[in-house]
Amino acid sequence: MYSADVVKNEFYTTATRSGLEASEVAVLKKSIPGAVDLRKLKKNETMRLVVGKKSGKSRVVAYTLSTGKEKFVGYRVSDNNFYLLSDSAQFASLTYPKPPSARISSSFSPARVNPVSGKTSPHNGIDYSMPMNTKIVSVTSGTVTKAEYNKTMGYYIEVTGNTGVKTRYLHLNKILVKKDQHVGQGSSIALSGNSGRSSGPHLHYELLMNDKPIDSLAYQPQLRPGKLEQHVYAHIQQYEQYLD
Repeated sequence: MYSADVVKNEFYTTATRSGLEASEVAVLKKSIPGAVDLRKLKKNETMRLVVGKKSGKSRVVAYTLSTGKEKFVGYRVSDNNFYLLSDSAQFASLTYPKPPSARISSSFSPARVNPVSGKTSPHNGIDYSMPMNTKIVSVTSGTVTKAEYNKTMGYYIEVTGNTGVKTRYLHLNKILVKKDQHVGQGSSIALSGNSGRSSGPHLHYELLMNDKPIDSLAYQPQLRPGKLEQHVYAHIQQYEQYLD
């Protein structure tokens, strides 16, 4: 009933080979991230299409798109739309993906005693002790809304996702991105440091929901899917064997 086709170079050639009409290609293209050019996939970009039949016509029922840094999984939810599983899956874990050299040196605490000033003040994130110039990656995909210097936070970055979830990275040594730049989940954004009000080389990582600081180590995502997610998950087992 279904067939899979891998696209490594020219998408439209594969689409024609799979019997997809122009209207079907247009629907698929609409769900693909704008940075991906289907006319010529890059070396690190590959797609796997799962093609089925409806009313005698070929159509894509699911796909995976790997860009090297990100992986998108799309499932058909209507004649004109795909649901990107990454829309929700990217928030499955919002803890900092720390390198092996890092260790937690200070936890989230609303009433922590600041080690520099000696005063009681909220610690709205998690501190990870690590060597200078350790690569820092973005926990979520989104837009860089701040990339600047502050006398307290030092060099820092704020990334805001489409749902309003924010992540912040403080006391950096070097910022590798610019304000308004789009970054993917897992993208390198900075090198760790000891800038600003800091007692030693480390990364201070913050997670904010609706601009409210959240303990990232205690955060639990919403596990009860809505009607749309239930519709999608009902098809995952049906298609997943073709997406491997």
